Amino acid sequence: MDSNSTGGTTAERIERQLAGARLRVLIIGAGIAGATLGALLRRRGEPAAIIERSDGEEDGGYMLGLMPLGGRVLNGLGLAQEYEAGSLPVRFYILHDRHGQKIRRYPLAPLVDRFGSWRGIERGVLLRMLRQAAGPIEYGTVVEAIDEDAEGATATFHDGSKATFDLIVGADGIHSATRGLILAQDEVEDFDTGWGGFVVWSTLDPQEADTYRELWSAGWGVGIYPVPGRCGIFLAGLHQELKEREAQEYGDTIEKRLPAGPFRNAVANRDRSTPAFYWKMADCRARTWSRGRTLLLGDAAAAFLPTAGVGASAAMDSAAALADELSRADVGHMDYALQLYEKRQRRRVELAQKNSRNLARYMFVNSGPMAWARDQFMRFYSLERLMRDISKVMEGE
Repeated sequence: MDSNSTGGTTAERIERQLAGARLRVLIIGAGIAGATLGALLRRRGEPAAIIERSDGEEDGGYMLGLMPLGGRVLNGLGLAQEYEAGSLPVRFYILHDRHGQKIRRYPLAPLVDRFGSWRGIERGVLLRMLRQAAGPIEYGTVVEAIDEDAEGATATFHDGSKATFDLIVGADGIHSATRGLILAQDEVEDFDTGWGGFVVWSTLDPQEADTYRELWSAGWGVGIYPVPGRCGIFLAGLHQELKEREAQEYGDTIEKRLPAGPFRNAVANRDRSTPAFYWKMADCRARTWSRGRTLLLGDAAAAFLPTAGVGASAAMDSAAALADELSRADVGHMDYALQLYEKRQRRRVELAQKNSRNLARYMFVNSGPMAWARDQFMRFYSLERLMRDISKVMEGE
C-alpha cells in the first residue's frame, strides 16, 4: 500500500498516520526486517510510519530458505496459510564435491520435527505478504539527517520536511544509510570472502522440489534452491573475476564444467530473459546497535552471508523481539527498552552470523588441494555439527 498519494509533504503525511499513536516510531526500510516489524506493530494496534527508498516495484531478486526461526513469526501475523501456499518444504540438503559427486545427503527431518517447517520462498513473494500486513508505506522516500534532543529524534526527509519520533529504526539493509548517519566508520566491522555470485532462475524438476543441492569447487560453485514453480541457481566465483563478466556468459562457462546430472540440467535450462541478481559475498557487523533514539535492525545491524540461509530468518526473529519490547516500553524509558532488546538479541544474531562465516570458510576455497581437503573433511561432517550454532539460536540460547 502506497501512502504517497494522500498529499502534502512527507512529514505531513506521516503526522496523519501517527495521529494519536502511543509511540511515534519511524521505520526506515521496508525490506524483510522493516516490513516484519511494521506488520507486528500494526498487529498489536500500534502502527509505525514506514518509509522505503525504492519505488516498491521490486521483483523476487533471489530465493530464501526460511528457517523456523523466521517462519514461525508469520504465525503471529496470521500469514501461516499464505506462507505455506507460496513456498515449498525443504526436506533434504545434498552436498557435492568439486567433481559433482555426492558427498553427503542430509535429511532435515531432525530439525524440522523439533523446531518447525523449513521452506523455500522467493524474496518478492515474502515481501509482498509482509508489506501488505504492515500497512501504508512511503515509497521513494529518504532520510537525509537525524538530529536528537530532549524531545526525541528528528528526521529530515529528502523533501526538506521534518518530523520528530520517539524511536527511529534503521532497517535499510547491508548498505544502510541510517547506519552512516549515527555510527562512525570504525564502529562497523566488515567481512569479505572475496567471492560473489549471480542468482538466475531455472525450471523446477518436480523430483527435486524438496531438495537443496550445492557443489563447491576451487574458485567456483553452484547451488540449486527450489521455490514454487521454478528454482533459483547461485553461480558463484571470485568477485574480482565476476565483476567483469555477464551472468549468462558465466553460466555458459559453469555449464561446461559440470558433469551430467541435476546441476548441468538446471544451468542449461536457466531463464536467459530475466536479469540476474548479483550478490557480493561480504557482510558487516555494527559494534553497537543503537545511538540515542535510533536503532539498527536486520542487516543494518548485522548482515549475513547466504551460506547458512539464516539471514532473513534472523531479521524476522529480531523484528519480533523488538516489537515485543516496544509493546512494554514507555517514551520516558525508551533507552531501557533498547538496552533490553540488544541484550536479548545481540548474542543470538552474532552466533548465527558466525555460523554463516564459518561455513563460508569451508565453501569458498580457491585452490585444488584445499578443495580436495574440504571434500574429504565434509564426508564426516554431521548435520548436528553443520547446524550447531543455528540450533542453539533456535533453542533460544
